[in-house]
Amino acid sequence: MKKILLFIAIIVVFSCKKQANESKNNTDQETVQEDIIVKVELNRQDTIAYDPAMARKLSDKELSSTFTRRKKGQLGIDYPIYQAYSYKDQLGEYYVLLTDHFSGTDEENDSLYNHIQAFKFSNKNGQFKKSSSIKDDIDKDWETSIEFWNTYSSISDLDEDGIVDLLLVYATKGQNGYVDGRVKIMLYHNKRRITIRHQNSDIKGGRLTKISSKFYMLSEKMQNIIKEKMKLMTKNGHAIFPEGWEGKMANSATRLE
Repeated sequence: MKKILLFIAIIVVFSCKKQANESKNNTDQETVQEDIIVKVELNRQDTIAYDPAMARKLSDKELSSTFTRRKKGQLGIDYPIYQAYSYKDQLGEYYVLLTDHFSGTDEENDSLYNHIQAFKFSNKNGQFKKSSSIKDDIDKDWETSIEFWNTYSSISDLDEDGIVDLLLVYATKGQNGYVDGRVKIMLYHNKRRITIRHQNSDIKGGRLTKISSKFYMLSEKMQNIIKEKMKLMTKNGHAIFPEGWEGKMANSATRLE
């Protein structure tokens, strides 16, 4: 009889521990789910923030007359330009163009895009010369769409040296929307491109952020501007950065996981 009672007691203890672990796991999962609720909807037509003293957004009429079909062919622009900006600084006059390729719609009738490309051209006496470009595609195995996040981009002189610092952000959506998509932050500063790459995930171990070592060569002011963008992405439900990312970046970490 004692052996039977001991056996029953062991089973009860094991069962309680299992239920406690399941409850903890469910609680952790619920916390993660709460962290990734989208609070701000991003729109393809959102305007990039720009300094009106240095930059402006081209109207549809200006866009079509400046970048004709022939001109786009000469410049190697394959997809429709849906937004264009121009700016002038101490280095000259430039155009920033955003293009993408429509691939269809999803079950909710939202537009999907499988390719994006951005261009930066200098303009000297009507002669355009490409100074930089961005090109990316979705991973067809698990991503559904790719788009520029203009809400987090900017065309302005961040360090007040008379030269525009172009900040462009784009991201993908996975099978679960923003939850398992990629985010890429690019800052053009002093003729260098400084990049932060991030992989979202609803699993803590699945999140990974890679930061260019050149990021930590920026002034503290410029670093903080980028970090504030990252905080805003988290607040708006568009990104989930690895736990303790702010402290790790304060120590110049280039890989966060």
